[in-house]
Amino acid sequence: MKKLAMLAAAIFLLSVTSCGKELPPDDGTPEPPALDGEFTSDYGTLTFNGDGTGITTDTTEEFEQLCGLPAGEHEGTYVFLFQNGQWRYDKADTFRIMIGEDSYVFINNFTHTNENAVVITPIEEGAGEITFEKKK
Repeated sequence: MKKLAMLAAAIFLLSVTSCGKELPPDDGTPEPPALDGEFTSDYGTLTFNGDGTGITTDTTEEFEQLCGLPAGEHEGTYVFLFQNGQWRYDKADTFRIMIGEDSYVFINNFTHTNENAVVITPIEEGAGEITFEKKK
């Protein structure tokens, strides 16, 4: 019985400590505004419609080869995630674009992603960062 109680206590402590790691630390800053407008790079454009979910991609064939996102212009949705939950873009570790039934995932460099730049890395070994800067 004593071993069972100790095991239950250990499981409880593990679950409590692991739950605290499921979200990035809260630094007390207010939530940033939704991404809005056209962001450009050498690989094309990402146009965010300002509602926090809608996106139009217009990317090159080189970008398609690099990360699978289809070349040309496409309407879709997007979400920024931390682990598996939706999260604000300045604290998220991944960025997912959904076009139709297909989903494309990127590593989000949240230390640089902000309302004027989206900095991502395709989930491809050896792929470098790609910066999409807001068109002024």
